[in-house]
Amino acid sequence: MKKGIFRRIFIVHVLILFLAVLFVEIYITAALRENYINHLKQNLSVQINLISKGISFTQTGLDTLCREIKKETGARVTVIANDGKVMGDSDTDSALMDNHLHRTEIEQSLLFEAGMAIRHSDTLKHDFLYIAKRVSQGENIEGFVRLAVPLQEVDHSVNLLRIKIILVVVVVLLATWVFSIWQTDHLRRLLQQITNFSRSLSRGDIDKRLFLKDAGEFNDIAENLTSMSVRLHDMMARSEEEKNRLNVILKSIPDALLIIDSKGIITLSSSSAKEFFGDIPINGMQFIEVVRNHEFSDLVDEARKNLSSGMTEFRIDNPEEKYIAVRVSPLFYRENEFSGLVAVFHDVTQIEKLELVRKDFVANVSHEIKTPITAIKGFADTLLEGALDDKENAARFIQTIKSNSERINSLVDDLMTISKIELGVIRVDKSMIDIEDVFRNILDIFKDKAAARNLSLAVSNRLGIKAISADKNRLIQILINLVDNAIKFTEAGGVTLGIDQEDERALLFVEDT
Repeated sequence: MKKGIFRRIFIVHVLILFLAVLFVEIYITAALRENYINHLKQNLSVQINLISKGISFTQTGLDTLCREIKKETGARVTVIANDGKVMGDSDTDSALMDNHLHRTEIEQSLLFEAGMAIRHSDTLKHDFLYIAKRVSQGENIEGFVRLAVPLQEVDHSVNLLRIKIILVVVVVLLATWVFSIWQTDHLRRLLQQITNFSRSLSRGDIDKRLFLKDAGEFNDIAENLTSMSVRLHDMMARSEEEKNRLNVILKSIPDALLIIDSKGIITLSSSSAKEFFGDIPINGMQFIEVVRNHEFSDLVDEARKNLSSGMTEFRIDNPEEKYIAVRVSPLFYRENEFSGLVAVFHDVTQIEKLELVRKDFVANVSHEIKTPITAIKGFADTLLEGALDDKENAARFIQTIKSNSERINSLVDDLMTISKIELGVIRVDKSMIDIEDVFRNILDIFKDKAAARNLSLAVSNRLGIKAISADKNRLIQILINLVDNAIKFTEAGGVTLGIDQEDERALLFVEDT
């Protein structure tokens, strides 16, 4: 019985000890392999810095140069253009090689000047270490230089160490079985701490730190796990910061932005989208349910079919009437792999309204100019046909021509003033002016014209405002135009020129009946 119990205890503890030592062996060999690789990376980094200084991306015959460099360094040498095309290689004809722009080490060197990757070769059945360096001239990227070495020797050294460790374990296993129970319990506690810590990480509790007492080699594991926890914390913080930054951007842009996936579902939208399409659910909806417009739907279909950008303008009536210009462009998260569309909507309602006003203005001005020109032409023809001899009528005709020419001149002055306003070259000199004096000037100018049309001309100042800050000449010019138009287009009643107050600001107005 005792022997049976002892045998079972011995077997259990030896097995646990063996597994524990095996675990340590795996860690040590992994750490050693990593150390070998780091040392190899340092040597390759020194070599690639020296090699990159002697590479000219404009020369030919780089395959030969790469083979010569390999004889000196023992590493495979590849020269790559800034567009990913292989210009030279020590092991393979560069003309037959694929584009390398999206190789891991090249993408890293685009971001950090130097990049590294380890890949397994199915042909040679072992791993290769790749080191790449970006070569720049000023701010322009000329290309990349890459070195590659097999990790076969590293793996061989690690395997030799593994064999030695196994032999040592076999030798010392019998000598250490007495301490197996204590060691087992000690390892159990250490593993429990590591397990608890890893579980905390898996639950998202990344603020904890792992400290092991009398842990030996396990201290490296604890440090690595703690370092991983710190890195996870930093990564999550950066991810949250980027997410917040994206949200701020989406909230800040005045245009509506929609990201549409390949199935037509909106996956992301800016805050301004609700101002365009109403307070409705947007994310997760089909785009046609949000933007109910066939022109936009046709544009999306065309962009999805041709994988090209396009623009159009259309009108929506809900939640309010708007004229919208939209640009739709395809998204490619991976090369040549269509992922969706981005649509940017710009409100051009004000521009459309201004265009309508401009057209009306041009039509009105054309009519206003045509009338006096017709009168001038008619009276000029009359004078040329013999009315010059009739002094009384000739003088009246000439006066009429003069009046109409002054009318045309006034219209041209108005057009020039509008042009200056649009160009922003009108200078405004503000000062405190007597508003009642301005009103008296306007009344003096138009009293005869109003009386001739049997219209009353009055002033309204219910608050008794005496003075305001304004450019007197510009103000009088504006009021003259307004009152003149009011008298011209009012059939009966009168015109009221007045001043009031709105939101602590003076409000001048011209009203007609």
